[in-house]
Order: sequence, then structure tokens, then C-alpha cells
Amino acid sequence: MKASEANARTRSLALAATILATVGALAPLLCYWLYWGNVPTILPMEAKKLLRAGNGSTLLIDVRSRSDFDSRHVDGAYNWPQAGILATASKDDIPAQFAGRELLLLCNAGIASRSATLHLRRLGLAGVTNVRGGLQDWIADVPGRNGDVFERWRTGAGNVMEFPYQPTPLYHQVLTVASGYGVKPAYTLLSLVLVIILWRSTAPDLAALRWGLIFFFFGENFCAINYIWFNHTSYFSEYLHSYGMILAFSFIAYALFEGTDRRVLMLSDPNRKCVVLSLCKGCIKYASNSCGLRQTFYLIIPAAILLAFIPLCAPWQTASYNTTIFRTFYNYSHPSIQQQLEILYCPMAAIVMFAASLLVLVLKTENPLDYAKLLFAGGAGLLGFAFLRGALFRMFASDMMWAAFWEEVTELLFIAGVCAVLWIFRQGLFERPPT
Repeated sequence: MKASEANARTRSLALAATILATVGALAPLLCYWLYWGNVPTILPMEAKKLLRAGNGSTLLIDVRSRSDFDSRHVDGAYNWPQAGILATASKDDIPAQFAGRELLLLCNAGIASRSATLHLRRLGLAGVTNVRGGLQDWIADVPGRNGDVFERWRTGAGNVMEFPYQPTPLYHQVLTVASGYGVKPAYTLLSLVLVIILWRSTAPDLAALRWGLIFFFFGENFCAINYIWFNHTSYFSEYLHSYGMILAFSFIAYALFEGTDRRVLMLSDPNRKCVVLSLCKGCIKYASNSCGLRQTFYLIIPAAILLAFIPLCAPWQTASYNTTIFRTFYNYSHPSIQQQLEILYCPMAAIVMFAASLLVLVLKTENPLDYAKLLFAGGAGLLGFAFLRGALFRMFASDMMWAAFWEEVTELLFIAGVCAVLWIFRQGLFERPPT
């Protein structure tokens, strides 16, 4: 391949990767705006201030079923089930105790209350607001175990209980601090060192690896920002953290595919023999044979599409509990908005990317592998992130300290693995690739 052709190919792929990454980043934000943007939302902290200052003019409405409400509800809340709200046909049907009041609607995760809020506002009730994150976020927004009204449970029988609290053993606390203040800074700094080492690399696989590490570095820094400045309450910072991981997985997957292809298999190079020529007994590059590796991809890609349905079948979680980490009151939860990204959007987007990769292989007659690899890597990054988060938070739903700990350790192993591969194959990787 001539140098000019190689440069043109690289620029074309870089443009395609930029477009895919940009569209991929904007799509979840657009979905969030379309779903939540037309519903007034309030944070639990702000809601409690209004409730305490309202002198009865502002009410907290629990929209869960009556049985769930009687089991336990936020002390000071009233029950108006979502089914009853959605069955309300006009303002005249509003229960007398709620008429003329400012209503703050609450559910388990902020989704059922969102639809109830939207319905009431369409009926003309302007003073209705959805509580962001539902009980998940409400439980997290308490200063300690012994809460006052609005910061504790009350049952239908009138009994008062504290919000969910789970003591953390000392060694769990040590592991939590070690992973957050030791493991995370270590692999974040190491990823930056790798970016610097790879900064001048022009080989396509090493360039893709560099970009993957850049996205990883920025994503992990947004995770730190969310913890230090927002106490894990910024959805946008957590989204940037998650999307940085997705892009990192995608670009590094592409680097792996590209490196294996160009340096080992020689599948895409028209001037070199494919490494599996002895198996095919004939090559599409030299004769009118079918390509054995391409036929294998026709099986691998549908299998990947099928695997992407696994997260879509996973149950949603609404667990949220408080604990104490070295005298610091702390909350563990897996917010529903993050689950929407992880087990809904990511696998659906992965299916689209895998299907597009398959279509490129089938329909594109000239250099189909370049774009097929790019699309497949994008799907692999999305699906890898969905599997990582989905597996960890479902295996450790009752003790989410372990989910957070193993995520940090997994990312350390991920970066350490990149370092090991670069070191082991340093002589071949950092030579100028053949043109």
C-alpha cells in the first residue's frame, strides 16, 4: 500500500471514528432530554427544604402502590398511587387533600413518579414536581442514621424506623479506601504515562490505543470530580465517566483488532499472504476463492448480537443503603439513570453497531474490513461496559462495596495488561510498520 493511500485511509477512518464517537456521546444525552427534559425535577435536598418551609402548602406524594406504602414510606409522605393518578381525568377529580397544594412526587427510582408528574401537569396542575432519583436518591441524602421527619421510614401501622443502614466491617473499609485513594490514582496516572509514551506513535493500532487511553484518563477524572465536588450526585459527571470507559474499551478493542490484522494475520494487506492461507488452501487476494476468516466473521458477529440481548433481560435494581466508612457517612446505590445507560442503551447501541459491521462486510466490495473492524470495536466497547457494570452490580447487589472495589481492581488489571503487552512486544510494536 502506498504511503498516500495509507494516509488517506487513516484520515478516513479517523473521521468515521470521530463521527461515531460524537453521535454516540450525544445520543444518550438526547434521549435523557427527550424523556426527562419536559418534566420539572427537584433534588431530594431541595425537596426537603421546601417541605420544611412550606407549612403544609407543599406535600410529599409517594406514588407507589398502597401495599408498598404501608410496608414503609418516608415519614411525612402521603400516598397517591400512580395508577390512581393516571386514572384522573381532570383537575376536578384531584383528591381534596391534595388540591391547591404544591406536590412533590416520589417513587422507587424516579421513573413512575415522572409519568405521574407529566400526567398531572397535562391536566393543568402547574405545582407538581418530580423528585429526582426517587427513594434511591432520597435515602442517600441524609446526614446520619437517626433522622427526623422526612429522613426516616414510617410504616402503615405508625412505627418509625431508620433508613436502610448496613455496617461495614473494618477490612471492607480498608479495601474501600485503598481502592479509591490508592488503586484509582495508580491506574489513572499509569494511563497518562502510557499516553505520553505513545504520543508520537503513527501506527494505526498504537494511535487507536493512545486515544483509548486518553478517553480512559478523562473518564476516570470525571469519576473523581463527581465524588470530590458533587458527592456522587452529578448525573452528568457520572455519564462522562461512563462514556469515557465506553470509548476506551472501543478504541482499545479497535487497536487489538487492527494490530492483530496488520501485524499477525495480514488479512487486510493486499500485498502480503494471510497467515491462515494454509487452512483455506487458497486466498481471495490471488484467486476467486471465498475468505475463510470473513466467513468466520459472519458467524462471530451474529453471535455478538445475540450476546447483546443478555443485559437487556437483566432485572433493574432499586437498592440503596447507607453505611459508615471510617466515620464518614456514605451511601451505596446504583441509580436507575445509570442502569438505563448500562443495561438498556449500551446493548441496544451495540446491536446496531454489530449489525452495521455485518452489513459492511456483506455489501461493501472495496476494503470492507477497515470499517467493519471500526464498527465491531464500537459495539464491543459498548457491550463490554454493559457486561462489566451489569455483572458487578448484580453479583454484589446486597453488598455494593464489592462492586465498587472490583471495578477499580478490574480497571487496574486492564491498564496493567496494556502495559504488559506493550513491554513484551516492544521491539516489534515500536518499529515502523511495513507499508
